[in-house]
This record gives sequence, structure tokens and C-alpha cells, in this order.
Amino acid sequence: MSRKTKINVLLPFKMVGELKRLSKAGKRSDFIMKAIRNRLDGEEEFSFADVETKRLLAILSYRSYQQNNAHAQTMCSLLEELIE
Repeated sequence: MSRKTKINVLLPFKMVGELKRLSKAGKRSDFIMKAIRNRLDGEEEFSFADVETKRLLAILSYRSYQQNNAHAQTMCSLLEELIE
């Protein structure tokens, strides 16, 4: 295991709140380390795997209702039932 050191950073309250779910799962430090590593390595590629399922669902639901897209609304309804 590589040596590690503790650092202090200032983050917005909302961001800290979003990170709490990772803290409870014991994955917060790993998540932050990977995020910093990706940024340092210049990886700005987007991946849906990095976005929480419920957040994706909320985005899709909003977009489908905004566009009044019946197919997207049906898909969102099915997804909502699956994750409940």
C-alpha cells in the first residue's frame, strides 16, 4: 500500500452533503482520490457509470416531461418501479 497523507480542503456545504453517502459506505476517500487523479491526468471524459441511478432518472424524467415525450415517460415510469 502506498503512503498517504491527510489534507484539509474547503468544499461547499452541498458538495459535502453529497459526499456523505460515500462516507457511510467507506468509499469517500477513494472517490475523491479517483476524481483528483482523473483531473490531474487530464481525463475529462464523461461516464454515466459515475452518476447515481436516481439522479439519472430524475434528469430523464424532467427532460421527458419537458419535451412531452410519451416513450421517455413510459421508460421513466418503468425505471422508477424497478428502483423502488
